[in-house]
Amino acid sequence: MLLRRLSTAAAGKVGAAVVGAQSCPRVAGPPPNLPAVVERLNQLQARFPRAIIERYRDRVPEVHDSALVCAGSVLVGDVKLAANVSIWHTAVLRGDLNYIEVGENSNVQDGAVVHLGDNDPTIIMEDVVVGHRAMLHGCTIEGGVLIGMQATVLDGAAVGHGSIVGAGAVVSAGTKIPPHSLVLGLPGKVVKTLDPGKEAFNRALAEKYCRLAFNHLNG
Repeated sequence: MLLRRLSTAAAGKVGAAVVGAQSCPRVAGPPPNLPAVVERLNQLQARFPRAIIERYRDRVPEVHDSALVCAGSVLVGDVKLAANVSIWHTAVLRGDLNYIEVGENSNVQDGAVVHLGDNDPTIIMEDVVVGHRAMLHGCTIEGGVLIGMQATVLDGAAVGHGSIVGAGAVVSAGTKIPPHSLVLGLPGKVVKTLDPGKEAFNRALAEKYCRLAFNHLNG
C-alpha cells in the first residue's frame, strides 16, 4: 500500500508554488460515489471517535488495524497509515492536493503538522520518529530518521536514512540530505556524518513508540 509513487516523488522537480486555477479547480458538486465514501468515513470515525477524521472529495484516510490515532488528532483525505503507526494528540495530517503515507512503526507526535504540495506528496518511511510540533511539507523522510521537536522539512526535500534533523532546524525546499547526517540550524546544514549505530538508536526509539501506542490501545 505504501510508497506507491515514491520514485516519481523523489525525482520530481521543485518549483514555485502552483497558485492558479489549475492547481485547485472548483468542483461541480459531491463525488458520484458519495454514499460509499461516507460509509467508509463513518466506519473509520467509529474506530477513533475522539479524533477528527474527514474526507476530501472521494478520498478517505486508510488506517491499518494496528495503528493508533489519538484523541484530538486530525486525518483528512488521502492519508495512509501502515502497521503500528501512531498519530499522537493534536497532530494534523491533511491529504488534499496530494497524498501522505506513513510507513510501518513510524510515529507523528503531538502537535506536528504534515501537509504537501501540488507536485510533492509527503512520504514518511518505516521506523521514523517525528517529534513534537515538527512540520513536514511535501517531503520524503527515509527510514530510521529522527525529526527533532519543532523542526521543519519543506517541499521537495528528502532526508536520507538514519539521519537526525535537530530540534528547530529548517531543511529548505529541494534539499537532499545524505544518509546518516546530522542537520542543525536555519537554514539546516549537515554538520557531521553520524555513526551508523545512530540509525539503530533511531529505529529503537520508533519501536519504543510502537510499544507505547500498544499500551494506549490495550492497557
